[in-house]
Amino acid sequence: MPARRDRWRGLALALPLLLLLLGVLSLGAATLPGRADFAFCNQSDVSSLDPALSTGQSDGRIQAALFEGLTRPDPQDCAPLPGVAESWQVSSDGLSWTFALRSQARWSDGTPVTAQDFVYSLARVLHPATAARNASLLWCIVGAEAFTRSPPEPGPDTSRLGIVAEGPLRLRIDLLRPTPDLASRLALPSFLPVQRACLERDGEAWVKPGRLVGNGPFVLVERRLRDRLRLQRSPTYWGADEVALETVDALSATGITTQLNLYLTGEVDWMIKPPPGLSRALEGRPDLLAGRQFGTTFLRFNLWGGPFDGQRRPGPLADRRVRAALALALDRTSLAHDVLRGGHEPIDSYVPAGLPPYVPARLPPADPDEARRLLAEAGYPGGSGLPRFSLLAPHNESTRDFCEAVAAQWRAELGVQTELVHQVFGVYLDSSTRGLYDVAWGAWIGDTLDVTSFLECFLSGSGNNRTGFADAAYDALVAAAAEQPDPALRADLLQRAEQRLLDELPIAPLVQRVNLNLVAPRVRGFHDNLLDVHPLRDLAVVEPAR
Repeated sequence: MPARRDRWRGLALALPLLLLLLGVLSLGAATLPGRADFAFCNQSDVSSLDPALSTGQSDGRIQAALFEGLTRPDPQDCAPLPGVAESWQVSSDGLSWTFALRSQARWSDGTPVTAQDFVYSLARVLHPATAARNASLLWCIVGAEAFTRSPPEPGPDTSRLGIVAEGPLRLRIDLLRPTPDLASRLALPSFLPVQRACLERDGEAWVKPGRLVGNGPFVLVERRLRDRLRLQRSPTYWGADEVALETVDALSATGITTQLNLYLTGEVDWMIKPPPGLSRALEGRPDLLAGRQFGTTFLRFNLWGGPFDGQRRPGPLADRRVRAALALALDRTSLAHDVLRGGHEPIDSYVPAGLPPYVPARLPPADPDEARRLLAEAGYPGGSGLPRFSLLAPHNESTRDFCEAVAAQWRAELGVQTELVHQVFGVYLDSSTRGLYDVAWGAWIGDTLDVTSFLECFLSGSGNNRTGFADAAYDALVAAAAEQPDPALRADLLQRAEQRLLDELPIAPLVQRVNLNLVAPRVRGFHDNLLDVHPLRDLAVVEPAR
């Protein structure tokens, strides 16, 4: 108990100083017309409000408030619940899914949501011109992969897609292979519907307040870049009576300390990932919700040939021995426990454990001596001759500290030099997608609670790959698993695929991610879950904000 009191005393002394130093932040918010019923820190500016271009959780939280898919995630366990589709049926062979849409589903302009809206929207995600990052998640649909890989002009033939409107309120999706988690996939932000008339009328301006037509529980009232989005409950949403919040503010604050200040002063009701340096001081707080996450933090290695010396050409990272040396030199336990803290644990697999019968493949343990031997064998003894290379990461305090620790371990164990490059999330994502990096911080949280949600990322054509890794044997193992109905045999194929990924090392898994959310006691309907998904639709507050 004395230790606990000392921690709280330290926090009590530190926080007033923190608030004094950062108090100016709350002054800017005072110029806005009133506080929303519920406000939260969305960690960054939204990259796009277009669901097809969804890139991460910051985008997805808002897109899922403005639009609703055929299904939606249960806030407690992320299982698929009826959304626009009030029910669905699956054929006995698992290859045909038929969705019955709600007759009362409406767009925010009052027009009906129809099956044809989903045909248009899903085809748009798959269209090569859209370049949707998650298009490959729908390649289980008949004709989808060939559709995405077709030349953008004059455009692929949509009639060959297994997405068919059988009537205004009946949609059929035909699959190449059984996909048990299809209902969960269709709840993802990338596959939310958009209104064709709105896009064709307003062009690129369709996502602006006053123009955006959605079908979700909220409408967009205001958007201030690098500040906030204001959402308001939609009167045309079929489930409007189930939505408790009248208004929501999503703040764009990126700095973790800034976000903590906003939470502690009552400016926001929800803050994601408090500063690692305060993890011990925050332990035991009733408003801190912590739990295991189905997610992994790792490093990406550029196999295309990174921009060493400013040139796009095969570099030292094309040599597996160099990648292995960099991976083996890192103390994953120290990175998890001493740098990230807050319950993070080291991981020696890419897919987190906990989805039986799957048993993850394993990386060998850290071994600095073997790392030095491999680096010397590759021609860089003691790091001599290895060009200085970049380590790219999104800009925030947590990833900065993490990457500084990684660079320090490499310098101490291998004698290699790195240049830390931090970019705002949207720029970081673009740089990693275009291969404008040597090594990059990476993280993945499962889209669904299925192993393939991780392994499909590194298929040759996946928009989430971003390493240049292309391995026919890996692709074949993942494809074979998709055709295998026996759970144990499927798990074995997927494990062999993961082992091949870890053997080739386009990535180096480091840390098992955790959920850390500070949630005001007045908030109801917020549940810790493995995917860290918390739909605004299902939240409520029981008293006014302080």
